[in-house]
Amino acid sequence: MTVGDHATPAVTGGDPLAGWLAECDEPTGYLDFARIGPPLVAVRAARARALTDAARAVPGWLERLDATAVETRHRAGALCGVPASAVALVPSTTAGLFAVAFGLPGNGTMLVPEGEFPANVVPWLRAADRGGPRVRRVPRSGDGRLVPAAVRERLDGGVVGLTVSAVDYATGHRRDLAALRALLGPERLLVVDAIQGYGVDELDLAVADVVVSGGQKWLRAGWGAAVLAVRPEAADRVSAVLGGWPGLIDPYGEHWPAETTDETGRLLMSNTDPEAVAGLGAALALASRAGLSALTSRLTAVVDEVRTLLLAAGAEVRGASWPRVERGPIVAFRMPGETPEVTQARLTAAGLTVAVRGDAVRLSPHVSTTSATLTVLSRALRYGADR
Repeated sequence: MTVGDHATPAVTGGDPLAGWLAECDEPTGYLDFARIGPPLVAVRAARARALTDAARAVPGWLERLDATAVETRHRAGALCGVPASAVALVPSTTAGLFAVAFGLPGNGTMLVPEGEFPANVVPWLRAADRGGPRVRRVPRSGDGRLVPAAVRERLDGGVVGLTVSAVDYATGHRRDLAALRALLGPERLLVVDAIQGYGVDELDLAVADVVVSGGQKWLRAGWGAAVLAVRPEAADRVSAVLGGWPGLIDPYGEHWPAETTDETGRLLMSNTDPEAVAGLGAALALASRAGLSALTSRLTAVVDEVRTLLLAAGAEVRGASWPRVERGPIVAFRMPGETPEVTQARLTAAGLTVAVRGDAVRLSPHVSTTSATLTVLSRALRYGADR
């Protein structure tokens, strides 16, 4: 195995990953980061500190929380290629997508791929029911990919945009955002749900008009805070239909309708939990120090090793022939002659935490996945192959 344990990580003290790995203490066998990433040590400390400060009402605690939120927006914006003013901190990915879906004018059609996670489907359907853009589904290929050709076939003059996950939650297919951007052109919106990989995997988010991502998965920031980034050039296309009082320039004024800010914060329905924001800020700070390139490189190596183990055990790996650029940090597979549920139960009995999505078992390792975890996986897979 080439992946190191936390106690003896395969990095040196001078490696930027050393500090990040020191914050990881998930148990051996955990391979379900696409569902929830166990919060980092510093994240837990930041959340606890924010709650303690609130309980004690120490002088200046609200100002410190505000400063943390501003710094968090700067770091989040850097990952999307936008300024802090273009970023709002919302309670969840779903909340961000609802704000955008209801903020679009009612004329036109929004393209929504089949197989998307419900958080990126329901907001568009609800908005359409209330007079928003109509929804047109885009089929995926037989192996679960969303290919630009399928999008091209459904484009017409009435299409106002496409919403898509950067990485498919079930198959691990990484979408070619640059190709989709070129296909849509500058007049249509590209909305990206980036939660599967945001912060630790190099996703081409700079081409998106809107990026939404919660922090509870790969960033390991816990629940309650998410990033909503709207590129300034696209801001005038998203109205603050669900925006509440935090987006008003003078929320305590006596004149109505009150003027709203021109920042993305105008889309906020209410203020986001400051303890959750503190956790998100801590996670983004750690990722920034480690470096997105370094995190991506190690994550890719770990995922490649998982794929190698699966193929050696005779598993049918979804997208085994995909080029590396189309492989996200999620691996879906089936064992011949065995249902996904039976495989999951067997891996669980061996001490592994995995998931079943659709017709396959889903493994989602992380930068911190250890050689001990991969050894358990290898043995469990060999046992299944020998049966």
